[in-house]
Amino acid sequence: MAQHKESHRAKPILDCITGVLVLSMVVGLPVVSWFYHRGVLPFWVAVVLGTLLMNLSFTAWHESSHQNFSKFKWLNHVVGWIASLTSIYPGYFARRREHLIHHRWAGDEAKDPVYSRIQSTFLSFPKVLVDSNRKFNFKNVPKNFHPTTRGQRTADLASNSLVAALVISSMFYGFFNVVFWVWIVPRFFIFFIHAYFICYLPHAVEQGGYQVNRIRRGRWIQRFISVEQNMHGIHHLWPWIPWHQYHNFKSLNSNTILENNIEII
Repeated sequence: MAQHKESHRAKPILDCITGVLVLSMVVGLPVVSWFYHRGVLPFWVAVVLGTLLMNLSFTAWHESSHQNFSKFKWLNHVVGWIASLTSIYPGYFARRREHLIHHRWAGDEAKDPVYSRIQSTFLSFPKVLVDSNRKFNFKNVPKNFHPTTRGQRTADLASNSLVAALVISSMFYGFFNVVFWVWIVPRFFIFFIHAYFICYLPHAVEQGGYQVNRIRRGRWIQRFISVEQNMHGIHHLWPWIPWHQYHNFKSLNSNTILENNIEII
């Protein structure tokens, strides 16, 4: 356990592996859009590449939200904001607070925004997810827990406005089909893929209930789709560990498993 605490203290100036991931998405999506618009890429290639790049979006903003991208808080926020904007899922600071609430009160029926989402079946989850996003009452969460500042709320408003401006302007300037097939459709698919692999499967219990420290070893395809989030229990236990180091914790000793109530499947 001392090793884990030491890892918590040693924040890098820049996590280069995460940097490559963020850069791939932030640069890749506009490049794919440009080549599709110019007729260089066929339709199906543009959609596939857009989906693969959009799959990086959760990790891109998630690492920043936990200050795992850099030891500089401001740099984490800048990268997280850009990643959220690029993946047309803006509102980084509001989403960051919601995610940190989930970590602080994981399994709390009233305060954890994820709890009500996974009180569902595998098939009913999408509907329950949408409903719970509308109905969750943030008034149950103390206002002094990671409150968003005026500047952060302004930044979220700016990112929301920029995404809306992109979509609207694309309609007027004749490139809406590019935005639709390379950004919007991949965003739709990836939203639900991430919801299942990062929200439902790590936390849901078949008979109802809630699990936090579940680790799915998974095959390479599961690791690829979830970007290592099949080992989500590692993240809940030690949120300062970057995503690309989760696999180093596959061989946890029995004492660690028992002490932390870890379920490995």
